Amino acid sequence: MKKYLGPVICSLIVGFLASKFMFNQYKYQANITSVFKNQTKLYFIRQGVYSTIDAMKENLAKFGYYIYSTTEDKYYAYIGITKDSNNLEKIKGYYKSLGYDIYVQELSVDNKDFIVILDQYDNLLNSATDNKIIAAIMENVLVEYEKRCLDGKN
Repeated sequence: MKKYLGPVICSLIVGFLASKFMFNQYKYQANITSVFKNQTKLYFIRQGVYSTIDAMKENLAKFGYYIYSTTEDKYYAYIGITKDSNNLEKIKGYYKSLGYDIYVQELSVDNKDFIVILDQYDNLLNSATDNKIIAAIMENVLVEYEKRCLDGKN
C-alpha cells in the first residue's frame, strides 16, 4: 500500500497543476481570438463594370469619390456601401434621381472597426434628407472602407 501512495500523490499534484494551467488560459477572455471570422453582409452600390481603367475613370469623373476592384480584367466601380436595407432604398432613390443606373451587390466584410463606423454612418444616413448630406456620407463611408479594408490600395 505504501508503494502506491507516492505515485498517487504525485499524479494528484500533476493533475492539479495541469488543470490550474488550463483554467488560467480562459481567465482573460478578451485575449482569445475566434478561429472563425464573423463576417457581416453589406450592400455595395455598384455603378458599373468596365473593361479598361480609362473608361472607368472617364465615366466616374462626375462622382466625388469611388472605389473599385478588379476581377478577371474587369473593373467594378462602387459608389456607396450600407448595411441597412432602408438606407439602401434611400441611396438607390438618390442616385436614380441623379439619372444613374446602379446595381446592388452583397459582399461579406469581416473588419470589425469598419462595421462599427458603418453603423454610425448608417444612423446618420437614416435621418438625412438633403442630397448633399447623403453624398457626403457615401463619400466618407468609401474613404473609411478604403482606409480600413483595402489598406489604401485600389
